[in-house]
Amino acid sequence: MTRIAANGLAVQTPDIDVSCFKPELMGMIHDIENHFGKKVLVTSGYRDKERNRRVGGVEGSLHTHCNAADIQVKGVSNWDLATYARALPNRGGVGTYCHTKSIHIDTGRPRDWNWTCDVASRK
Repeated sequence: MTRIAANGLAVQTPDIDVSCFKPELMGMIHDIENHFGKKVLVTSGYRDKERNRRVGGVEGSLHTHCNAADIQVKGVSNWDLATYARALPNRGGVGTYCHTKSIHIDTGRPRDWNWTCDVASRK
């Protein structure tokens, strides 16, 4: 069930913390919302180091500094969402994953990744 956080962002579950998002990250999210004409759904926001470890996040993840989010936009494929995010000025990392419809965006240095599933894992 989607919830609306105090800063107006839609979050997938109430335990997702978006309260400390930096202005640069908020700007990216708002640019995406304006482009697609729909609310961004944040599926992962700030993570303390322990939670980051539990979910398999990398050490030093920008999620632990409020500079990263995993997001979705209803009705928009993760590939189309990532393509648009990669075109944003002053964007950081943008990544896609095979196991989720979410993409990762952050305010770090520009970099891209696409984690695809091999055919055997789809069966």
